[in-house]
Amino acid sequence: MTKQESDITPSLKVKIVHLQDSTGKVQAIFPFDSMLDIGAITRVSKRRLATTNSYNVSSDLLLNTHKVITYIDESLKDIKRLSLKKTDLTKFNAIEAIEINKIFSGSKCHFGDFSIPQGQLKREVENHEQDEESMLNALGGFQSIRLRQRLEETLELPPLPASSQRIIRLCADENAGTDELCEVISLDPSLAAQVVSWASSPYYGAPGEIESVEDAIIRVLGFDMVMNLALGLSMGKALAVPENGPRHYDNYWLEAVSFASLMEAMVKAMPAKKRPRLGHAYLAGLLHNFGLLAIGAVLPPHFNILSRQLEINAHLPTNLVEVQLLKLSREQIGAWLLRHWELPAGICNGIRYSKNLAYDGENAIIARMLNVCHNLLNKEDISQASQDMIGLDQKQLQSLYQDLQDNSENIKLMVSLINGN
Repeated sequence: MTKQESDITPSLKVKIVHLQDSTGKVQAIFPFDSMLDIGAITRVSKRRLATTNSYNVSSDLLLNTHKVITYIDESLKDIKRLSLKKTDLTKFNAIEAIEINKIFSGSKCHFGDFSIPQGQLKREVENHEQDEESMLNALGGFQSIRLRQRLEETLELPPLPASSQRIIRLCADENAGTDELCEVISLDPSLAAQVVSWASSPYYGAPGEIESVEDAIIRVLGFDMVMNLALGLSMGKALAVPENGPRHYDNYWLEAVSFASLMEAMVKAMPAKKRPRLGHAYLAGLLHNFGLLAIGAVLPPHFNILSRQLEINAHLPTNLVEVQLLKLSREQIGAWLLRHWELPAGICNGIRYSKNLAYDGENAIIARMLNVCHNLLNKEDISQASQDMIGLDQKQLQSLYQDLQDNSENIKLMVSLINGN
């Protein structure tokens, strides 16, 4: 730590976002723990601005405030010390009052209420049992939605694929075994081929040829994993991945498979008494962002607006941005949908509460594991409480993450099986 960084006076971390339209580029500067209100900038600028193609998730670099129009949040007006990305995208630099005044006195600077502090952002209802009523109220505010009495009628989502319905019924049958699972999967030849190819992936390193679903179950993955993998793969056909999603999140299935693989690795590394059911953890990873697909299907005009806001506010948890804009989050709608389709509660609760570190109810372990996956994949700190809860320390978790990185090409091969490449 430098002398500047160790000073007694703390520095406020700020984010810089480059925005543009056909007229040119501007920049916005606001506290890092706040959400940029692009609507407020639009009202002042009379321009429809969006992030540049080269935007940086944590922060863009500071541009010359005498040459580039700069919108600065009012809360920074009298700040004495702050840290921002000045010349290097890899680090924030602390600057003092004299330099701040020079920057903020630029001829093209405009101050205003351009951001909303995190503490003032709306949140989801705490209990998932209130989600249906909450989401119906939220959807009632959209002119494109024809509100009906029941949420499933209002959403107008396509039916669950027949193969998924059969596997869900099998999940509920305590007497089901390998023969029944093989029979159900084999009724969908493309699904059977995906499962066999998945088990044959170099990621699992199984010796010899995997020639059938039965081989995949007995020799490589096991009954529980194959059942939940097949369910995840078949459900992936229910909703299309929207084409106009956030650009820093451009491969839905790559992240899904990465989450699932990390969940699998964590379960195997955890102390036995803490382990959730492997198949449930894997499927929760595979479907953790399923709600984003649902938002894209239910609210296509608003999904584009949401995507641009998620780009601008990529430093914040997605649920904060989604609830502020839509009054519902992907975790809410995704978990509700999976619950409606009668998936196990462990998967639904795990996904629903994955952004809520205070949750300690049923299936909290899967929720916390999903949160840790997010932290690992986004290179964010993992709290000691999370490490204690899942029984893995920072060193062990980093080792699992490194194993995933070392297998990145094999993970991409698995993703190609879903995409049909």
